[in-house]
Amino acid sequence: MSFPPPRDSAVSEILGALLLVAVISLAVSIVGVTIISNIETSQVPAVSFVITNQSQNISVFHTGGDSLPAGSYRIYVNDVDQTASFSPDPGITEFKAGTVLHSNGQFLPPGQGPRNAMVIYRGPDGKDVVLIQKFFS
Repeated sequence: MSFPPPRDSAVSEILGALLLVAVISLAVSIVGVTIISNIETSQVPAVSFVITNQSQNISVFHTGGDSLPAGSYRIYVNDVDQTASFSPDPGITEFKAGTVLHSNGQFLPPGQGPRNAMVIYRGPDGKDVVLIQKFFS
């Protein structure tokens, strides 16, 4: 009786290659998720404002929420930075709950009232965020 010659099949080599591909795919996936999940996002302050316009006198009331450090916020009227026209000086005034900033509207051309006003916050990462925008009719 004769036995068939033994077959040297490469099953272990195929399984090894498949396992190697699986391990490399898993490692790449883990590195990718780690990189994507570490994206830094800036924290936007949680604030509440009320903007009023009475005879071109614009007032911005901070009615609650986080304080904004001096110099970290700007006030735009008619899409132009008018921060310096408000008092007390926003460059040295911390904008916290209960603070009111006033402007007498002297920066507006005669006969033209304000169309809009907005408060913009610049975070530590240098990105600007509109905290509130009010349109006047």
